[in-house]
Amino acid sequence: MKKKLTAIYSFLLLLFYNNLIGQNIEKYRDKVDNLSFTYYALQPQSKVVGVLVLLPGSGENPKSIFEKTNLPQIMANNGYLILAPELHNSLFADQSTIKELDKICKTQCDKYKVLSLMIGGFSSGGAVAVGYAEYLVKSDTSNILKGVFTIDPPLDLTRLYASALRRINYQCKGLIMKEGYAIKGILENTLGGSPDSKPEQYLIHSSYSANDSEGGNAKYLKSIPIRLYTEPDLDFVRRTYCTDLQIDDINAYDLESLYKFLLKIGNKNVEYITTRGRGFHSWNIVDAPDCANWMMSISK
Repeated sequence: MKKKLTAIYSFLLLLFYNNLIGQNIEKYRDKVDNLSFTYYALQPQSKVVGVLVLLPGSGENPKSIFEKTNLPQIMANNGYLILAPELHNSLFADQSTIKELDKICKTQCDKYKVLSLMIGGFSSGGAVAVGYAEYLVKSDTSNILKGVFTIDPPLDLTRLYASALRRINYQCKGLIMKEGYAIKGILENTLGGSPDSKPEQYLIHSSYSANDSEGGNAKYLKSIPIRLYTEPDLDFVRRTYCTDLQIDDINAYDLESLYKFLLKIGNKNVEYITTRGRGFHSWNIVDAPDCANWMMSISK
């Protein structure tokens, strides 16, 4: 009987939470270079003191972010306008994505006259978050960006390409092989070839390049507070997907390498946060209250 009551209570709590979120989320449509896109916004009840942009992974509905983590609600309760845009299926911050994010961020920050922008993302959305942060540091003199966090993204496209080739050739077929072919195809189509044939394209578009002495675009992150979240569970992916998988086949490899690079160049506000048992490659890796406290502390 006690278990039944607990289940009912949990269901009602979840229902209340979802209804609360649903009542506040608004859907907007905009256009850049004649290309339409959608984004969702969660408006705080109090004065807007900052903007938090949350970027979905490839194929992920941006609205679903509000159901997968309570980070948006916590930040909205503290005066942040939450924006979750629809992204093109890209593994990095390409020009069309940068223009889209520019329009959303600048429009909303100007509207509410705020000087605090935070950005975070999951998987490929995390790679876009880091790439857009690097772009802002290079081009925006207003210093509106206060920090960035990223959840298990592929950051080094050269490493990702090499992993795709290994996945194709591993003894495990099925999903792993299909994923290898898909990643290889996307990278070759968008960057014009392999890292051997188009090294500059991979350097230009990677958020981090381990083979470059300056880390590629990561050199622009020297002074930005950044959190790198991942659950590097190699045993899990081997059991679940393929026993041939290696540590440099999972995105945690990029994050740990980037962390060490940023420490080396003097970033004193970089954190590499690993978890266990919170869900390999998911929004749940992030401890929402702790992440919210971190964002609010660095945005002051």
